[in-house]
Amino acid sequence: MLFKIGDFSRISRVSIRTLRYYDEISLLRPVQVDQATGYRYYSIEQLPEINRINMLKNIGLSLEDIQELLNDAPPVDYIRQLLQVKKSEIQERISLDKEKLRKVEIWLNRASSEGILPTDIHIQRKTVPALRVISKREIGTYDETTDRILSELRQQLDRPGNIDSVKITGPVMGIFYDDEYKELDADIEAAIPISGELSVIEEGFEVKTLPKIEGIFTIYKGPVYHLNEIYAQIIDYAEQHNLKLLTPIRELYLTYPEADLEDGLIIEIQCPFKSP
Repeated sequence: MLFKIGDFSRISRVSIRTLRYYDEISLLRPVQVDQATGYRYYSIEQLPEINRINMLKNIGLSLEDIQELLNDAPPVDYIRQLLQVKKSEIQERISLDKEKLRKVEIWLNRASSEGILPTDIHIQRKTVPALRVISKREIGTYDETTDRILSELRQQLDRPGNIDSVKITGPVMGIFYDDEYKELDADIEAAIPISGELSVIEEGFEVKTLPKIEGIFTIYKGPVYHLNEIYAQIIDYAEQHNLKLLTPIRELYLTYPEADLEDGLIIEIQCPFKSP
C-alpha cells in the first residue's frame, strides 16, 4: 500500500519538509516518485524505518550517525559504543542542569534581598606585607576554577610528609590577573598561606612569596552574586580619590570551606592601586 507524502507525514508524524530533506540526503527515500508530477509515495513497510530514525534522533544522534547506522549496518559493538557515548553526553547535561537548578533555588531563597545594594561596607587603604603561600595558577572560569584549585591545594598539604610539617597561616584566597571579565579563559591563581617546608609537591603547584601591596580593602559578607555591586563601590572610591586600580586583585575567603564559593562568604577584597 502506497501513501502520498502528505498522508505518510500524518501517519509517521514527520513533516513534509523533513521527509523531503531525508530524501535529499538519502536517509529515507520514497519507494516511488511519479515522473510526471514529482509526487513522492511511501509504503507502509517504511514506517518501522521512520520510527527508528525518530527514536535515534530523539536521543540526540546526528542525522549523519543515523544514516551510518541504518545504511551501513555497522557491527553491534560499534552501535553499542555510539550509544554509550550518547548516554555519557546526556548524563553530563543532566549533571549540569542539576547544578543550574541548585543555583536557581539559591536565588529563589534569596529573592527578597534581590536588588538591595549592600551598603554596610567600609572601604579603607592599608598595606599588606609579603606573604608566603602554596599556589597554583590556571586559565579557566570563575565559577569552577578557584574552588577546584583550592581543593587541590588542600590535598597537597594533606599528603603524607606535608601534613605534619606545614601549617596554614591565613585564609585561602583567589588571585585574579585580568583587567576585564573573561567568561571562559580567566587568568586565575588560588593560594593558601603557609609556614614550614613541604616534603612533597606535585608539578603545577609552587611555594612562593606574594609581594607586599598597597591597596584598597573592604570586607563583604553575603551571597556571591552581590560582589559586582561591591566592586562598583570600590571603583567609585578609587575614582573619587584619584587612584588607579591595578591587578592582580585578591579575594580572601574568610569562612571557606564552611561556606562554599557559591552559597555566600565573608570575603576580604584587596585591590592594589597606584597613586597619581
